[in-house]
Order: sequence, then structure tokens, then C-alpha cells
Amino acid sequence: MRDFELFGVRISDLSTGELTDLLSGWLDSNSSCAIVTPNPEFVLAARCDPSFVELLNRADLSLPDGVGLRFATSALTGDRLSHRHTGVDTLLLLAKLCAEQGRRLVLVGGGPGVAESAADAMRARFVGLDVSTVDVGIVSSDDSNAGRVSSDRMKSTSLENADVVAVALGMGKQERFIEALRSSAPPNPPHPSPRVYIGVGGALDMIAGTKRRAPAFVRRVGLEWLWRLVIEPRRFRRIFNAAVVFPAVVVWDTLRRHRFVAACRATVPEIINQLRGV
Repeated sequence: MRDFELFGVRISDLSTGELTDLLSGWLDSNSSCAIVTPNPEFVLAARCDPSFVELLNRADLSLPDGVGLRFATSALTGDRLSHRHTGVDTLLLLAKLCAEQGRRLVLVGGGPGVAESAADAMRARFVGLDVSTVDVGIVSSDDSNAGRVSSDRMKSTSLENADVVAVALGMGKQERFIEALRSSAPPNPPHPSPRVYIGVGGALDMIAGTKRRAPAFVRRVGLEWLWRLVIEPRRFRRIFNAAVVFPAVVVWDTLRRHRFVAACRATVPEIINQLRGV
């Protein structure tokens, strides 16, 4: 596993096999770990918010979710981000491991009924999976409110037997929520519960089928953003930030650092490889 840094945000590069081994080990460990899944929108927000950078970098693993991070890594570092792991794929991998190892998965957040539908879909896909859901209502972006919700609502649920908690509250909210939840856990338990926390954004919608995921070939060539724009036009501003503003910021940074030509030489092959599905 290698780590890169994009505008201060740590990005981890590891293969699916390495990720599987790491997660499997965490599920059998005596410590708790947190996973964040930054995309270009995360990095843009972090660029203007040092506290968000620190929050993301306190996680134990930072998985790149968004093809723009692949190109940005080439442009800004001259190196190659070889692997990308979406929130959907990582959550499904965790569900598979939970089913195989007899672990318990808890889904938090999502729209009305979405978590329950996602749980049903996972049970159908992974035989024997123990998965439940928790509705925490509306959570603001304020840290203190996230902590209050964690203590008032999450403690009233049976999280003491959960091994994985997947939180779908959206960028910033879910990461602060997870940190508050971890900090409210009893200190030094013999067997930490939960062992793995992960922020999954809109993954529950995709798994539940309430929002159709991009076909495999669209994902392979890195055009998920275009698919999301087609099925969710109201997301135009967010997609514009990820697909237009973020690349513009990257280009400006290469110009500022007098490495625009070098960035082009490093990035063009990556764009071609992505369109070829490599």
C-alpha cells in the first residue's frame, strides 16, 4: 500500500487483494478502525477547510472514490494511482467478509426506507449475513450535534454487538458522526465493537436500487459522473464541481508550480488508459 497527498488529503493506493486482507484482519483485531472514501468533491471542500483535512487524515484508511483523483495524482505528483475503490464496492466487500466470518453489519442513515432496502438486497446477495439498520433522523454538519445524536440515539441501539458500522449521511456529516461515535465508545474494551467504521455516502441508494448504479462499462471508463448527471439532473452543481471545477483547480496548481507540461505528459496516458478500461 502506498499513500499520496492531494491538497493535503491523504489518499491510499492498494489493490483489491490488499484491501481484502486488510479488512479481514481488522475484523479479527482488538482495535477499531475508520475508513473514509474521498472523491474530488471531498478534496475541493478540504482545500478550503483545514479542519476537514485533519478529520479525513485521522482515518485509518482513505480510499479514492472518483476517477478525478487518478488524474489529479498523475498531474500533481507525477506518480500513478493504480487502484480506485468506490464506497459501494467497499461496502459490498465488507458485507461479504461479514457473511463469511459471522460478523454483524449495521447500516446507518440513508433516505426513508433506503437502509432497510439495502439490507434486504445484501441478505439476498450474501447468504447468512447478519445486517440491521439504524435511523438517526436528520443530522446537521455541526460537530456538537453529531456528538449529541451519537450519544442519545446510537447508544440506545444494540451497537455493542456490531462489527462494522456503515454511515450514509453525506460528505462531512458522516465523517464527523463516525468520529463522535468512536470517541463515545467505552475505553479499552476486551473486544472493540464496532471494529470497522466506514462513511459510504450514497452507496445505500445504489445497493437498494432506489438509484440505478452506472453499468459496469461506464464505471470502467470512469464516466460515473456523467451517468449520475443523466439520472439525477438536480446534482448538476455537485457534478460540475467534481468534473469541471476540480480539474481546473488541479490545472491551476500545476501552472502555479511550473509543472504544467510535466503534468500533461503524466496525465494524458492515464486518461487514455482509463477510457480503455485499464
